[in-house]
Amino acid sequence: MAGIHLKIVTPDAMVYEGDVDSVVVRTVEGEVCILPRHIDYLAALGTGEARIKVGKSVRKAECSGGVIHVTGGRTVNILSNRFSWKDA
Repeated sequence: MAGIHLKIVTPDAMVYEGDVDSVVVRTVEGEVCILPRHIDYLAALGTGEARIKVGKSVRKAECSGGVIHVTGGRTVNILSNRFSWKDA
């Protein structure tokens, strides 16, 4: 049951927009997992693997630089310098 609306944007394009169950990214402070009803949050992204879970499926990507912004416990925006899916 997806409870987060996720948008991932790079300088080149909108990479993803849709509902997901969880988002895991590496920030400059370490790895963070965003679940539905997460507190408002803003952090600088580091370089590392991102994992997006929808149902039983998990998509992985390489993410480098940018910010993650969580608002209202249901909206997550990732503005990244580079975001590339590992399965694409």
